[in-house]
Amino acid sequence: MATIEVSGTELLKAVQQLGPEELDAFLEKALLLRNQPRADKLSAEESRLIKRINRGLPEAVCSRYARLSQKRKKKSLSDKEQGELLKLTHELESRDADRAAALLELANLRRIPIRFLMKQMGIKAAPLNG
Repeated sequence: MATIEVSGTELLKAVQQLGPEELDAFLEKALLLRNQPRADKLSAEESRLIKRINRGLPEAVCSRYARLSQKRKKKSLSDKEQGELLKLTHELESRDADRAAALLELANLRRIPIRFLMKQMGIKAAPLNG
């Protein structure tokens, strides 16, 4: 493969000519190149953050939350169940906030935009339930 030397200024001029989709694809590939050496071995900090990001709730808790949510939609929750649902909702929201904070920390640590980190990790934004 032939090697071509291009100055940063020349490269920037070429990149400025790309359309929005081409620019996004170029940036993703460039960021992947920058992070290739890191892909082989994670630092202790990266490992800690990834564990926080991937930490989930036990299946029993998820199932109970789903059952209580269904009962709420049917307007058949008891006062005790309402309190339990509020407690579980708070726990879920706290975990989501912690996960978002860990994602942001990892993105900052790797010096990449959070949306690129999420794409690399196969994480999609949660749908809005309006």
